[in-house]
Amino acid sequence: MIRILTIDGGGIRGIIPAVILDYMEKELQRKSGNSAACLADYFDLIAGTSTGGILACFYLLPGSAGEGMKSKYPASEAINLYANHGKDIFKPKTNKLFWGISNLFSEKYTEKNLEKILTDVMGDVRLSETRKNALVTAYDITSRKAVLFSTPVAKQYTHRDYFLRDVARATSAAPTYFKLATVHSIGGAAAYLIDGAMFAADPTLCALVEANKSTFPTCRQPDISDMYIVSIGTGKVIKQYDYQKAQKWGIIQWAVPVLNILMSASSEVGSYQVQQLFSVAGCASNYVRLEPGLNKAAPDMDDASQNNIEKLKDAGLYYISENVEMLDKIVDTIVN
Repeated sequence: MIRILTIDGGGIRGIIPAVILDYMEKELQRKSGNSAACLADYFDLIAGTSTGGILACFYLLPGSAGEGMKSKYPASEAINLYANHGKDIFKPKTNKLFWGISNLFSEKYTEKNLEKILTDVMGDVRLSETRKNALVTAYDITSRKAVLFSTPVAKQYTHRDYFLRDVARATSAAPTYFKLATVHSIGGAAAYLIDGAMFAADPTLCALVEANKSTFPTCRQPDISDMYIVSIGTGKVIKQYDYQKAQKWGIIQWAVPVLNILMSASSEVGSYQVQQLFSVAGCASNYVRLEPGLNKAAPDMDDASQNNIEKLKDAGLYYISENVEMLDKIVDTIVN
């Protein structure tokens, strides 16, 4: 069975899947009897979009050779990544007095802080060097096509291999929030990319196709019945927009709502399609979708206030407490 983990986009709300995955890693350690066990030990492919893409890269970072090439960080450090650096990533560029005016002509946040944090965390690790297969989404605005950063492809072609920090930067280059990402492959090819949520807020369908054409140690080009997929959302957004107000909106007022609606709709449709594919194949139980709620946390992708960060952590912990049996069943499935 090919085990696949996929993580949605959602900005600072990535804390929620990070909390859930930390719980799962600790349970994997307990049930395997190996205190050094990592998520990457038990998943053959990890895919992510936007904040989920950052997490995918993070979990697949290799440790030093002296550590037996285990993962560089435990899953708990992913939570700290958001908690400690969220305010720096989503720090306004200008004085608040001019913030609103500035946003009319440029992105809300500087990309410099995000790039520095990604460099500090990921260093010079390449996509071709991830512990297991990675699949991370982005969109090329010049060639107008979806980009799928893939470990097997990166191993085969230097012009498709990138520093992992650049992959993480590209997948999270959300329009209106950050400037588009200009990245260069190891072979020197340039790409001009924006957030992968433009076409796949939930990357599961992309991961399914990628797995189907890949070769794994235990299976070559697996069928859907050979796959076990765990897909995690970043907090279901149920924010409603007032009809009377929305019908008077112009380009500026629609900018952020359109992005939020686009991501939610893309995730919902993607999840439905994958669910139907597994059902038709007669293996519905091989696909598990975790859709945590936000509870009291804000739905905004950039609310990195300390208060909201704590609420996002609480939302993840609440989901765990309400779904212990299901999560334990997932762990039992992937540990065996």
